[in-house]
Amino acid sequence: MRFDETARGVYRVLASQADVGQTMATSIAQLIDTQKVLLCVGAGGVGKTTLSAALGVAAAKRGKRTLVLTVDPARRLANALGLQTLGEHVQTIDMATFAAQGCQVQVPLDAAMLDVKHTFDRVVQRYAKSPESARRILEHPFYQQASTALAGSQEYMATERLYECVTSGLYDLVVLDTPPAEHALDFLDAPRRLIDLFDSQAFRRLIAPSTRLKSGLFKPSSMVMKGLSRFTSAEMFGNLLEFFGHLAETFDGFVERARDVQALLKGPDAAFVLVSACDEVSTEQARFLLEHLRAQEMKSSAWLVNRVLGCDPALASASDDLETKLLASLRAVGPDAMGGDERDGLTTAKHLASLSRRLGKWAAHDAALLEAVRHRAGSDLQVVALPRRHDEPDSLRELNALADLLLADQGSP
Repeated sequence: MRFDETARGVYRVLASQADVGQTMATSIAQLIDTQKVLLCVGAGGVGKTTLSAALGVAAAKRGKRTLVLTVDPARRLANALGLQTLGEHVQTIDMATFAAQGCQVQVPLDAAMLDVKHTFDRVVQRYAKSPESARRILEHPFYQQASTALAGSQEYMATERLYECVTSGLYDLVVLDTPPAEHALDFLDAPRRLIDLFDSQAFRRLIAPSTRLKSGLFKPSSMVMKGLSRFTSAEMFGNLLEFFGHLAETFDGFVERARDVQALLKGPDAAFVLVSACDEVSTEQARFLLEHLRAQEMKSSAWLVNRVLGCDPALASASDDLETKLLASLRAVGPDAMGGDERDGLTTAKHLASLSRRLGKWAAHDAALLEAVRHRAGSDLQVVALPRRHDEPDSLRELNALADLLLADQGSP
């Protein structure tokens, strides 16, 4: 146990001296100052939500009225922001709350979580022809049971909520924490897929009430219904057709808004920020997203590589006299550092030397992967390395420190 504690202490010291968080970090400040939307995309579990919040704090430090909109925040993030929980309603972290933790911002920061059901409700109410039509849709059994489970509903409603916030006039910047990489392409493609479906004349004719009444296509005895009966009941399918029949009057509004969202995502006011950890899997997922964004002509402006161990890779090949040097250092500190006698001190020195070499190998791996990311990103995409931390931030003070790293202007390592 004593060695574990010592190892963690040495690890924190080495990591705190990492030469990271310094690669063209001014680009983050430029993004904050020039964009209206920053969309963080990447794999799950790489710190994407935390970095989205840190970008929001960085923007507040630069005087930009900002909303951080997240899809599924961890409880730790709400605590870090000084909130009990995050929900649909926007919550404000005021300047006094920041100041109480020793953080200086120029404006408050807002945060909220996507609520698919509430967003869907607002869209229906906006595009229905009358309050009665809206009520008919919202109270329909299929909508009540499945509105949040429809394929693509979360992804589309995330884009809808984003557009609401961007066009509200309340914010200089909206930072969106998107779904994890396995759903990120669904999120990016949601507006196009919705246009393809709702703007399809064939689909509109299929769900029209007149089709159900005049055609025998959906009679219980038809071949279509017999085939569908393998997967769902006739009643369930009938409810689905009826629901879409009611929803059809909103299709033009949905399509128009989807086109507006597409224009926003591809326009000059929006930039994508890739996030990966310093590992091969999340790096490959970020690379795949980057290629998709470029193919869709969506602007990628930064790649944040999180959890980089930046101690000296030369430690991996440290000479045998490292133990001797560490032992001398322990002697200089005093008997307590030695652990009792010369033999205990030598054992501790050997353990520390072994740990240092392992950390050196780890750092060499991270440095090589970071260089590969820079090569993949090319000259038009800024790569920012962020240090591995003992744990994810759980206070405004720690988020503020991460924001300072993002805003730092210290040149290339």
